[in-house]
Amino acid sequence: MTETLKKGTARIQRVPLGAVSVPLSFGDQVITSLLFNHDANPVHHKPDHAVQWMLGLASSAALVGDNAELAQAGPEERAYRLGAKLLQYPEIVVMPGIVLSALCYERFVGPEELTVSVTTTFTYPLLVPTTGKVEVKIEAFELRGESPLDPELGQARHLLLEAHGPALEGEQVKLLKLEALVYPAGTNPERVYEKIVAPEFERLEKLRDQKPGFPGISHPASISEEDRRRYARIVGFDRRIGPLAWQAKIPRVLTEIIYHMALHEGYQAEVKAYHEGRGDEAERRQAIARYVDKEVKYRQLEPSAREARIEELSGLTQQLYARQHTVFDPRLFVQGGPATQAQTPLKLDLHMYDLRLRRGIHRFYTGARLGDRQVFMGEAMVTGQPLVTKELASFLAEINNSFETLKLFEYHPRA
Repeated sequence: MTETLKKGTARIQRVPLGAVSVPLSFGDQVITSLLFNHDANPVHHKPDHAVQWMLGLASSAALVGDNAELAQAGPEERAYRLGAKLLQYPEIVVMPGIVLSALCYERFVGPEELTVSVTTTFTYPLLVPTTGKVEVKIEAFELRGESPLDPELGQARHLLLEAHGPALEGEQVKLLKLEALVYPAGTNPERVYEKIVAPEFERLEKLRDQKPGFPGISHPASISEEDRRRYARIVGFDRRIGPLAWQAKIPRVLTEIIYHMALHEGYQAEVKAYHEGRGDEAERRQAIARYVDKEVKYRQLEPSAREARIEELSGLTQQLYARQHTVFDPRLFVQGGPATQAQTPLKLDLHMYDLRLRRGIHRFYTGARLGDRQVFMGEAMVTGQPLVTKELASFLAEINNSFETLKLFEYHPRA
């Protein structure tokens, strides 16, 4: 059913293009995770670490989906209810959202079309069981009624894709929303670059050095022919290397820069200054201390290591990929273009340009270079929070679960 929306003075029609249900299983997901995320990131590979990571999010209202009762509950109640539910299903991994967005995109955009930009908002982490599968429903719409960005180029396709999957409580939740600007096959890529892409590149380039004292990193990347085949398998089509295959590389570098942030003096100084003297931070540390006392009591930890353990758990963070906006140079992605060739060496650049600790928001400039040419530029927004929240520490201490292994404590009698 066509839906009419009002955007400024224009009336935009949201025209359905179709819907498809896609089964996602552990095997293919992990292969893609290994390829397009950092191998050292355990969240996507080990079920026990995935549960640990999800438990850190359990008190967040974002995880309750459409459950109005839980949405209105306090963080403690959410942590206990969702945490108990999560521990019933420990054999799970977390599907990388950026790969899920590629899976959605490839179903509704052909490789011969010119992709100008893709904006993905990630709303919920998708859990995939190590055995069996989950069904994800993808709905596609085209937004019609806006004037052409450039009359000589003609009308672009403004696509809106949404993916829904199961929440912890069983309800269907929106996993992500993807918006894409795409020109039909045969459109002049030089003209698209000149009129649409170049001005966006100029705007995005200014973000790179906006905060020179903030963390930044450049990382080499390439996609092999074997990588391409595996990517084609996960998206379900025999695709050449395209824009979304390269965009799926960004979380790998985000993982690298998150490691870098842990040692970055300027960033850590801001974090410390923000938390110093805050009452909620004091309460969080007290909860962690009570949990660590449980580790000492059950001889999981030597008493002499107590303070160091509190510091270790207090400093652990989790970063949740919230939004990615990427603008591509279509000249490099035409049939046979350099960005579509296996083993093409790119440099991926990430630089933090904004930090809002009250809301846990980190914003990054993202880009890729082939020699002196920009392949794509964009912005990534990541929400960060402590991995061991006050609610998680209290939950683990009360149910006698170890943070490290998520197994029941065992009593070790003294020799």
